[in-house]
Amino acid sequence: MNIGDAIEEDAESAISRLLADFGEKLYNTAYLMCRSAADSEDLVMRTFESAIRNISQYDPSKPIFPWLCGILTNCRRMDLRGKGRNALDFMAEPPEQTDSRPDPGEMLAREADAKAVRAAVAALPERYRTLVVLRYFDDLTVPQIAELLSIPEGTAKRLLHEAKQLMRKNL
Repeated sequence: MNIGDAIEEDAESAISRLLADFGEKLYNTAYLMCRSAADSEDLVMRTFESAIRNISQYDPSKPIFPWLCGILTNCRRMDLRGKGRNALDFMAEPPEQTDSRPDPGEMLAREADAKAVRAAVAALPERYRTLVVLRYFDDLTVPQIAELLSIPEGTAKRLLHEAKQLMRKNL
């Protein structure tokens, strides 16, 4: 059964399942884009509203997360247009997350590495930053990213390669 049929049969249950499966991952992506918890929550809710409204456009033969991620990105772009900006603004620091690892030394080393990587990502030009976030933070494949951004797959690969080279220089 596809998600469109599930929403028509029991909308509340289907929407709850979508939120449970993808809500946190979409929130983290939104937070990387917005740098604000309130704006991120709003962006995720508008993403789900738009997804439900346009569920007939979803192709059930493809994974749903890239489709939802595309809606989220488009919602953010619409926000930025309304604010008179034309580029996505990714944050340097992700939301604080509790960490239950027992070794404090290892924890400090990993946090320092993560902070350096976040700083390197934040220093990238917007075009590269978008690709890096979608590929390495959201685990989308290169073909999914290419389709999402409406660019050729080869271009997406080249840009990711260039982004990694720039990050290596900064790290």
